[in-house]
Amino acid sequence: MRSRCTDFPRLRWYRIVMPLVALLAGSAIAAPPAQPQDADAPYSDARGGFDDGTDNIKPSPLPWSQLSPEQRAFLMPLKSQWNQLPARRQQRMAGNVEKWRQFPPQRQAQIQQRITRWAQMTPQQRFEAAANARKFQAMPPAERQRLQDAFQRFNSLSPEQRQMLFQKFRAEREARQRMDGQQHPPPPR
Repeated sequence: MRSRCTDFPRLRWYRIVMPLVALLAGSAIAAPPAQPQDADAPYSDARGGFDDGTDNIKPSPLPWSQLSPEQRAFLMPLKSQWNQLPARRQQRMAGNVEKWRQFPPQRQAQIQQRITRWAQMTPQQRFEAAANARKFQAMPPAERQRLQDAFQRFNSLSPEQRQMLFQKFRAEREARQRMDGQQHPPPPR
């Protein structure tokens, strides 16, 4: 069956790029589960790894006051949510700060922006970002590279060009919805 997207090359490109945008918005940090979960229950992180509980070590919560000044500075966007994070996530994020601080300043700033964005997301948005990250990691390398290239092209557009693309997408979407409505009238009641 032929996809309706093939009639709109820009729309197809947009459908490829926008999930990638959502993915990259939350990929630096593993999103929390959508439903509350027991701290000992297995969970998946954004890298696709699983904690199967074989280590039988239950991490203890890490109070904000016990973080080093460097850790607190790096994780500041999470301060108000820190106590609600699972202990494993607290330990992992606090441990990652040392690794992140060794990155170039531009990469550090990018990670901090993603932490800030993640802290502002709703649980549903976090769940969707984690799901997108898992989908992305499951893709063949060639497909991932194609999406990364498309995202880079999208990112290289000026704000005006992006706005024009969004307007064109909206117009195409509305035209498609009108066409769908004309071709498939609602069933009689």
